[in-house]
Amino acid sequence: MSKPTKAELAKYKSILQSQLASLRGDVGSMRDEALRASDQDASVDHLADQGTDNYDQGFMLGLIENEEETIKLIEEALERIEGRGDWDFGTCPLCAEELEGQKKAPTKKAKGKAAEAWIPKARLEYLPWARYCVRHQEVEERNRESA
Repeated sequence: MSKPTKAELAKYKSILQSQLASLRGDVGSMRDEALRASDQDASVDHLADQGTDNYDQGFMLGLIENEEETIKLIEEALERIEGRGDWDFGTCPLCAEELEGQKKAPTKKAKGKAAEAWIPKARLEYLPWARYCVRHQEVEERNRESA
């Protein structure tokens, strides 16, 4: 777990840009499909068919919402790579906050292996738009579920 090199940053940037272009195309297609479904003739022969159409449209809108959230995360990651984000790309801001707190109030346990705020490269390889390390991502998801 160390700071990404310039070559790694370029690789992540390329992956993120490719993924962003793909998702934008997918969202555009899904949005067109959802709008086309809502514009169809409302005189459906059977209520079950109308219910299926409504379910399909709701499902499609849910997918669009999820994809748009991923697009936002990718755009934020690209900003961090460019140095315009709220924190450095590859850094878990919550780990950095914890480390800052340890520096202000050092303990005997803090000595020994130096802790780092960098997200493991294996995680970034799999999910280059990751905002947090695995531990803090789990905490964020639990907080989101309980809200």
